[in-house]
Parts: sequence; structure tokens; C-alpha cells
Amino acid sequence: MRAIAFVGHPSAVPPGDPEVRWDLAWALFLPQSPGDLPDGDSRQCLPLANWFWDTMGRLGGRLRPDEDGTLWCVVPPLSEAAREFVIRLASFWADDVFWRHADDSSDDALENVWMPPLYDVNSNASSGILYKKFRESEADGEEARYAMPLLGLGRAFMRVEVIPPGKATARLHSHSAVDEYYLVLEGHGTLRMGGHAVAVHPHHLIGKPIGPDLTSHLVADRGETLVVLDMEIWPDTRLTAKDLVAYPDFNEILYRGPGWGAIAAEDLLMHPQDFRRHYEDGYKRRSDGTWESRAIPGTLPRQQ
Repeated sequence: MRAIAFVGHPSAVPPGDPEVRWDLAWALFLPQSPGDLPDGDSRQCLPLANWFWDTMGRLGGRLRPDEDGTLWCVVPPLSEAAREFVIRLASFWADDVFWRHADDSSDDALENVWMPPLYDVNSNASSGILYKKFRESEADGEEARYAMPLLGLGRAFMRVEVIPPGKATARLHSHSAVDEYYLVLEGHGTLRMGGHAVAVHPHHLIGKPIGPDLTSHLVADRGETLVVLDMEIWPDTRLTAKDLVAYPDFNEILYRGPGWGAIAAEDLLMHPQDFRRHYEDGYKRRSDGTWESRAIPGTLPRQQ
């Protein structure tokens, strides 16, 4: 198993040793954020993270007795959050992850910065700089804190959702290709699942595997803020599988994924802009594409 060392320039890599060019990949995958991470949804960072994961699959790994020595990662000048991001990913691939400071080229300047794959779901503890980068907050108190890819790049996508009173985790929905689980961390609310409504409280773990096209969502309808760990299990690590998502309250189906082809008559397919703009509004879609306002748990009726 190789050690991994981060350096700030290709000239710091010993001749003949393997290198990974984070500096070039950053400019390719995150050109809008040189040396930094975009704020909000961590899915924007997944292409860069997947590139590193695939590269390490070729150059490293824990069952590689034929590979030893050091793998050098060349990085651009990084923000504090970006530095933690690359160290966390590298720590899955090596027990020794070193960081060489730019102003010192000696081996004594190699600091072991290995990080454990831990994420604190406690709302009061998620205060680190990288946690803040992967957080989306709304004016009404609704919040999402993304745990990925802080926990590696498996097929599980996880986020902590903070749902203020009167709101819902998402629309009532089903997936055709994504298993989904919810762990209630704080508060009391209602699970709508299929045709049932069930009271939930902290420590409830809710399962929704693919197969039955079962619908679900959680509503903070008991006067309390609801905090939920939402876990999606995808069939691929890039979260790009074709997934048919049904929203029965809205009489809508979302075809999500690349290249769906001729699944429905063309005049029934709509531009997703209206869907995105009114995702949290209550309405029911008619077959001609028009809509009527409707009272739906966790939403406010859509206005004309």
C-alpha cells in the first residue's frame, strides 16, 4: 500500500515517482471555484471526487503488495475547506497521508494529516469549515447538510435535513432505481407512506427499498422542527442512473437520467423549469399540462 503526499508543484515530485495532478483536474471540473469548493450542494464536487477515486483505483489500493513507496498529489493553492476535502478522500486510500508545506521542501516538512471517515449528524456539532461549505439554508429555517463525499464515494448519498414546522422533507414520491431510508434524529412528525399516515419520533428508522414503487415523505406537522438523516442508495457512484420518480399528489412523473428516449408522447413531455420553480408549491397537474391549486401536506397552495 502506497503512502500519499500532497505537494504544491510538480517540481517537488521525485523523478520517476507516480503523481496525481489535482491542479489540472481542479481547473477542469471546478473552473468556477479555483482552489476552493462551491457553496451548497456537494454534488457539484462529485465529478472531481470521482476522477480522484478512479485514478486511485488504478494507482493505489490496500490489496496491492506490488505497489509501495509514495504517490504524489500535486495540488493548486487550496482554501481550508478544499484542503480538508482532498485529505479526507485520500485518507480512504492510505494510512499515511502527508502534506508538504510550500515553503519547505525537506522530508522533515511532511506532516501526517490522515483523517478518519467520521461525520457528526448532530446539528449543534456540524460547525467545521467543510461542513459549512456543504450546507444549504433557506430563509424559513429549512436546511440541508450534505455528508457526501465526506464519507467517501460509495453508492450511498446522505444528507441531514432540517424541516421547520409546516414543511416536508420532500414531495411524497417513489423511486424506480434508488433505495431510500430515513432516520429521525430530532422532533416529532408524520410519515406519509403509500395510503397511510404514521407518527414518527427520534430513533425511528424508515425503509423504502425499490420494487413496489412505494411513496413516502416526512412532514413536520406537530409544531416541532424535524431533523432527519436522508439516505439514498444508488446503483452507481456517480448518481446518474435513470430513475423514474412519481409524485402522486401532483399527478406528475419525473424522468431523471441521461437519454430516456421515446417513453411518452412528445406533447406530454414538459421543460423541467416549471417543476423546479414550483417544487414546494401545492398543485395537481392536468393531462394537458395545466394545473390547479391544491392543499398538500408540507406545502402552500400554488398561486396563479
